[in-house]
Amino acid sequence: MERMRIVVAERDAAFRKNLKEMLTQAGYLVVGEAADGMSAIKLIHGLQPEMVLASASLPVLNGLELAKIIEESRLAALVLMVDYGEKDLVYGAGDRWSVPVLVKPFDQFHLVSILEYTNAVFCKMAGLEGEVHRLRSDLETRKIVEKAKGILMKAQKLTEEEAFKRIQQQSMKKRTSMKNIAEAIITAFDLSDNG
Repeated sequence: MERMRIVVAERDAAFRKNLKEMLTQAGYLVVGEAADGMSAIKLIHGLQPEMVLASASLPVLNGLELAKIIEESRLAALVLMVDYGEKDLVYGAGDRWSVPVLVKPFDQFHLVSILEYTNAVFCKMAGLEGEVHRLRSDLETRKIVEKAKGILMKAQKLTEEEAFKRIQQQSMKKRTSMKNIAEAIITAFDLSDNG
């Protein structure tokens, strides 16, 4: 199994070094490090890691702002690190907050647990979003094919099954999708109807 690729964004160089050692010992691959949020976002875009481990108190672009960009763009899974005194800042963000938080100090066990869980949830969400997209596309195709079938049934006095077969045969003959054939039928009908 491939090692999870991680970008670490932490302003404290010593903590960043210790964190990198902890991650490496746990079998992760730290592909990039940043001391501020703006550098982190550039690294994330360039390196495309699976995970980002970011401090809430980053300069330039803080961890909350960074998390929002990463989450909205689905760039990577993300865990936000906060000092104990900062936890109210994160939890005060209200119900719009959906990023896992790791309170410093933490040990390797807690770090690995939250990284693995966060990655699993991120992958599951990506899969579900892909499925929703596919279902929407299928529904759109079905609606277009149904409309084209209706046009063929009316214009050429075909049964529903005959109209479907005609679209299907044209799709195979032209080596294109049924959606494209259905759209061509609808366009041709619209042109002849308006012409």
